[in-house]
This record gives sequence, structure tokens and C-alpha cells, in this order.
Amino acid sequence: MPKEKVFLRNKNLELNPSNQRRTNIYKKIKTHIEKTGYIINPLLVVENNGRYEIVYGNNRYLSGLELGFKEFPIRILKDAEVKTIREAAKDYKEVNLDEI
Repeated sequence: MPKEKVFLRNKNLELNPSNQRRTNIYKKIKTHIEKTGYIINPLLVVENNGRYEIVYGNNRYLSGLELGFKEFPIRILKDAEVKTIREAAKDYKEVNLDEI
């Protein structure tokens, strides 16, 4: 999905991502993306009037933006209900970034 159609759902994070960029998990994710050149897991998003809002994947999205990504892998959820998100997350691949 082109970066112009993907948005952070968290308005505070959208306005001030610098705090998020200081976290250890963000740094690990960014280092991994930089090392491999790609994002392993798609961003989980909901569609809202032509905008794809991130439900899970803020660190991957912010890292990708910082690294100059123009497109992001996404998985569109049918709605933002907790049950739907949990179902989508079942096949979400967990990766130990220190082992890659």
C-alpha cells in the first residue's frame, strides 16, 4: 500500500512520534528492517473512508518512514472490533529480531 494511504490511528503518536522512536523495541525493529531491507509482518489496518489506519504496526510503519519506504505491506481487517483483531493476530508471525 502506498505510504500516502496509510495513517497512524493514534493521533498523539502521529503528532509526536519522537517518544516512540526512543524505545528499545522501535530501535530493534528499525535495525532489523534496515538490515534485511523489508518488513516481515504486514501492518494490520482498518479502512476508514479511503484511509488505512494502523491497528498493529506503529513501530514498523514509523521505522519504514524513517528508512524511506514508499510502500508498506498491509492486512486489512474487516472492522476494528477486538475479536476481529485477535483473529487476525493468530497467524501473525512473531520473530526474535536478535536471532536474525
